[in-house]
Amino acid sequence: MSVKTFKKGELIFKDGDKITSVYLIQSGGASQCLIRGKKNIDLFQLGASHILGDQVILGAATHPTSAIATTETKVLEIPVETLKSHYEGAPQMLKVIIKSLADRLRLAMNEVRSAKLEKDSSPCPEDQVAKAFGAVFHTANHKGDKSTPGRVVVDWNLMKQYSQRVMGEGPKRLEQVINILVKLKLALYEMGKAPDNPDGPDEIQKVHFLDLGLVESFFEFYQYYYFKGGRSDLLKVDELCQQMLDGLLKMADGQEVDRFGIVSVDFAKFSEYCKNEIGINLNNDHFSRLEGKGVFMKRKNASSNGGGVLLQFEIKEFRSIFQSWKMLREIEKWNEKGFVDMDEKEEKPKKKVSGGPACPACSAELQAGAKFCSECGHKIVAAA
Repeated sequence: MSVKTFKKGELIFKDGDKITSVYLIQSGGASQCLIRGKKNIDLFQLGASHILGDQVILGAATHPTSAIATTETKVLEIPVETLKSHYEGAPQMLKVIIKSLADRLRLAMNEVRSAKLEKDSSPCPEDQVAKAFGAVFHTANHKGDKSTPGRVVVDWNLMKQYSQRVMGEGPKRLEQVINILVKLKLALYEMGKAPDNPDGPDEIQKVHFLDLGLVESFFEFYQYYYFKGGRSDLLKVDELCQQMLDGLLKMADGQEVDRFGIVSVDFAKFSEYCKNEIGINLNNDHFSRLEGKGVFMKRKNASSNGGGVLLQFEIKEFRSIFQSWKMLREIEKWNEKGFVDMDEKEEKPKKKVSGGPACPACSAELQAGAKFCSECGHKIVAAA
């Protein structure tokens, strides 16, 4: 027997692998799941003192599921032969009880597996997104302490209980939603020792929401377009639009805002930003693409600074849209991985330009013989 440590997100074993060892979790946690392409279908969440690979007791030769560490996890690896020798040496009555429990667990596992595969097995399916984020907002808004300016503080145990009893939202999905908010710096955890275990590890005690209004804006935005027929395309992340909106907000930072919340950005400077930072030659197709995602701005001739054109927009609205897009992207990654990766490093988006043929509308790389751009849909006219 030996102790092994698995990093967060590391595969402990995969379904179909031969069972050579059984793992007793000493600390940390693991997701017992099915891996299907880029998605992990979560079945159970296991923690300290739980066992992985126990199906070998019923004679299974291979793992029926996969196991992935959800945090840094230490396990005691017990070779199958060692486990079998202990099992065979146990009193007959104890062996019957163990086999009965293992068989009952197998039946429960098969039922859960079938149910998960029959429906959308994502950790947060599309029809549950608004409900999950709405539960977070309404619980925090109703039960949170608002005495500290600029934040709402909620006791973690109270939040889990209230969300489950009143909103019908389980603590597992609730925690992952808040993990997204913490990752995007819209919330933070207050850690501490549990009152009944002062010598134990630090646990979540409270959640501090730094901008509850953005959480409300997101779930209202999501539920409106998800349940409004024909508009669900607005809930799909467009990387190029996200880069452009990010650029607009960066250029608007520090600019004077009028009494209506409108800010102005110089068109020529924004065009230069798009060319240097994103790799596109800005044109009307790009603005149409933004408008297709619900991002509208006004163009106005400047009366000073040598003329030119100004792009005018409501900065609060654009910030809300940008945060919503970031949340949508995090939900996509959550459904792909099976959990929210809090330690993921943010990658700088790559420029669209390349050494090969490029789309005349958005400058994205074109595949040989393509009739339409895969990025913006622009029709490609073959050279005569």
